[in-house]
Amino acid sequence: RAVEGGEKEMRMALALLKELQKTRVMDHVQLTKGMGRAVAGLPDLCLDVPSAAERLRTLADWLAFEDLVSPSFEQAVQRKAAQGRGTPLTPEAVGMHAVHVAEEYLVCESGRDAAQSIEELNAGDLAADLVCRVLAVSLEKPQRERDMLCTLVSSLVQRGAVDSAQVEAGVDLLVKQLDDLLIDAPKAVEYVGGIVAHLVEDHVLPEGILASLPLVAGGERGGKIAEVVNGQLKLPLPITAHKKQVRAILEDFFANPDCKETAEQLEGLKEGRFGHEVVKRVLVMSLEKKDAEREMASVLLSGLTRVYGSEQFFEGFIRTLRGIEDLALDTPNVCAVLANFIARAIADDVLPPVFMSLVPKRIVESGRGKEVAALVKGLVEQHGSSARIMNVWGVGSRRSVEELKESVRALVEEYYVEGELEEAVRCVRELGVPHFGHEVVKRAVYRAVEGGEGALAKACALIAALVRAGALEGAQVTKGMSRALRGLPDLCLDVPMAAERMDSVIAQGVREGLLSEEFKQRLEEMAGSVIKVA
Repeated sequence: RAVEGGEKEMRMALALLKELQKTRVMDHVQLTKGMGRAVAGLPDLCLDVPSAAERLRTLADWLAFEDLVSPSFEQAVQRKAAQGRGTPLTPEAVGMHAVHVAEEYLVCESGRDAAQSIEELNAGDLAADLVCRVLAVSLEKPQRERDMLCTLVSSLVQRGAVDSAQVEAGVDLLVKQLDDLLIDAPKAVEYVGGIVAHLVEDHVLPEGILASLPLVAGGERGGKIAEVVNGQLKLPLPITAHKKQVRAILEDFFANPDCKETAEQLEGLKEGRFGHEVVKRVLVMSLEKKDAEREMASVLLSGLTRVYGSEQFFEGFIRTLRGIEDLALDTPNVCAVLANFIARAIADDVLPPVFMSLVPKRIVESGRGKEVAALVKGLVEQHGSSARIMNVWGVGSRRSVEELKESVRALVEEYYVEGELEEAVRCVRELGVPHFGHEVVKRAVYRAVEGGEGALAKACALIAALVRAGALEGAQVTKGMSRALRGLPDLCLDVPMAAERMDSVIAQGVREGLLSEEFKQRLEEMAGSVIKVA
């Protein structure tokens, strides 16, 4: 509106934006996003207002002077205006655009906007210059922002805005410019080594690049960069350490599903910028699970929207789709499973309804990616799709953990009162949640410890019958017994003989082969230490 009006309206707009930010009605991120959209719409605005480019450049200059937006916006307006006039791209123009994209990303953290901006630039053969400039900007930033810009480059590759070869060429250009970069960044060699390590770890650069560094940078500097890379790859890198922590948290989640606790643990890692790795790991681990556990995963993803922004979910799903061919080797029905996850995420407002249209075309135009896109479309567009999608993992799978625990408690209690072994086995089968078998074991053992000698025999008889009937897996017996042992100190407060009775259950379980041989020794050691504590 200000650009259409003239200088008076522009000054009014400046005053309004200053006041909005001063009173915290609008934050820096929203202002940056708004200016980015204004720049993107400049060509259309110029059709009605011939002087729009100059006016918007002036307004960007004023806002930068007031420290409301990055100075790079003024250059972005000039580049957009030149693009509208059909002016050929130059390395300098591409470099200015790269600086603007980098600065805007550090504020907004929107990989989608960055990728769209670069695709519109259509840098072609100058894409390597663009990557080089983004990484050069990172050398002047603190470690956290340097990691963010490395993540941006990885995101651009995932979204198809640039490819790995262009990134590798961009890194080569960066290395060749080290003499100049060292003037403003004395630790440039060390920082470049960290950048290469990050991109190698994220599978954006091939490990073979380390062999070429001495040739590109010179023997001494190239060797130093390679030394830094090798050193950082063994640290491990922040992303590597984060992946390990995430895997441990999620393994515990699938064993003892508690969405609230898991979300709190993930939030406690304080690594929001790696949220895409959490999303991807949830999806990949779920491929090996049953529908009930996939339902739990969908509920977890919905709960994680309070921890991670939409960009992280978008990125996580795209990264999973990119690896679909490899995932299919272990999960033949991967297309159907991922399509269900995407449709459910759309229904849960985790992903936007237009998600599939935003996925890079090369991912969904052929092969399994195309099959996933077709399946998602079929699920979303069919009549009564909302109810069907919400039950995409089966109606029974949507029971809450609390409901399952109550069902287990009731059937175990009925077994100890009535003594009907076959009926108890039938009830466990009807629950249809084999992943929750550990709760049956724990509840049966606790009830036996509370009941005394006669109840101990009933516990082992129930567990043995469930194993023979195929309603309980050996891994669930082990997991359930471990959970029972961990709760023994509290149980001893109400049942003084709890430790001795638990020891009897373990001994009988070992004799009857209910506890696996490889786990037997560790379980007995664990039982001994817990009993001593108790």
